[in-house]
Amino acid sequence: MSTQWGQDPYGASSERYDPYGSLASADPYGSAEQHEAADPYGTADRHGTADPYGAADPHGAPQRGAGVQDPYASLPSGLSQGRYAAPGYAVAVQPAPPSSGLGIAGFVVGLLGLTLCGTLVSPVGLVLSILGMRETSPTATPPKGGRGLTITGLILSIIGTVALLLIIAYFVVMFVIAGVAASSGY
Repeated sequence: MSTQWGQDPYGASSERYDPYGSLASADPYGSAEQHEAADPYGTADRHGTADPYGAADPHGAPQRGAGVQDPYASLPSGLSQGRYAAPGYAVAVQPAPPSSGLGIAGFVVGLLGLTLCGTLVSPVGLVLSILGMRETSPTATPPKGGRGLTITGLILSIIGTVALLLIIAYFVVMFVIAGVAASSGY
């Protein structure tokens, strides 16, 4: 075939290069024999498409999961099958450890000490938070959850305890100044 500028740069249609080793044929999709020859495992269905799962139903549709190995077949103990897993598949879900009651109590008391109780209960929150930190440490046996709440309770309790100590120091200084002033006669 030639164009108005000369020879066809791609060659004649019968001589075009086919990267798969054969010359281009009149049927661009090939014949059923070509597909069967290209499918050495025999997994092509009647439409000529390969079944990635290795099995097909009588109507040619692939079966979901047929021929696929289950990656969760040998789960270690302590792992359970999830509620929303696809049929035939297990989801490895490690249950969360129980939360530390002392850590949660330290958070609540530390928050109350700053907001409602005028820092009077902050030392109690500090003690509860320190005990909660021991329960939630990675080296604890068994380790418990709730470490974030425990750290927050510890910070709130430290702030409340420092504020309480500053208030106590203020009143002590005022009583000392008042006692000195009373004894000197002012």
